[in-house]
Amino acid sequence: MFGFAFDTETEPEIIAYMDDVKNIEHKAGIIYRTLRLINVDNVPNLVSAIENAERIYENNGFICFLDDTSIVTRTFIGNIKVIKSKKNNITLMGRVWSNPPGYHKAMKMRLNNEITEKNIWKNFRKEELQGWLVYALHTMKIDEVKENISIEIDGNKFHNLDSFFCALGEEVNGIGGYFGRGIYALFDCLRGDFGVNSISELKWLNHKRSKKLFKTKFDEILQVFADHNVKVILE
Repeated sequence: MFGFAFDTETEPEIIAYMDDVKNIEHKAGIIYRTLRLINVDNVPNLVSAIENAERIYENNGFICFLDDTSIVTRTFIGNIKVIKSKKNNITLMGRVWSNPPGYHKAMKMRLNNEITEKNIWKNFRKEELQGWLVYALHTMKIDEVKENISIEIDGNKFHNLDSFFCALGEEVNGIGGYFGRGIYALFDCLRGDFGVNSISELKWLNHKRSKKLFKTKFDEILQVFADHNVKVILE
């Protein structure tokens, strides 16, 4: 379930509920686009509230993903305008601060207690893996910070750069774990504050397959590890 709330200086207050929201995710991040709200509980009230807000001030709000009535995560939308309403559906236009495709899919699985083992991300399409990684970043809980750990990854277990980071995150931080979603993010993670203060050794099995897949990115990854004094064993 989703809800709509205006952006105020206080905690968001849900003023309308809906079953689903189309187009809420996008790989571009911030993008001006339409959102389609499906099966809104009170269409006239929501349309009126948005139109009144538009006349008074620059109206911004949130599309909130809900667990019952509590907010799990929210997506900011600025300069909201109502494009049309038909039956129980409303189409909005605005500047949407989107999460990548796959993000809400992962969130729904988490609410349903379906993320109970490693490699759940393998059920995601290639274009949804960044959504999984952002989900992992937003939800990972660090119980203890590890020091000088040794880790192992297998080049036969991932098939592109995004799935490499999915596998690496879980190798370092367990089920649904995060440890970067790109090379620059990996650099940040190796500086600390992401569950590990230092990695002493990385064993990379079947690395030749990864090198072929990643091309120049493979050497960039190795350089990031070298810059943080991680011994990489290529097998």
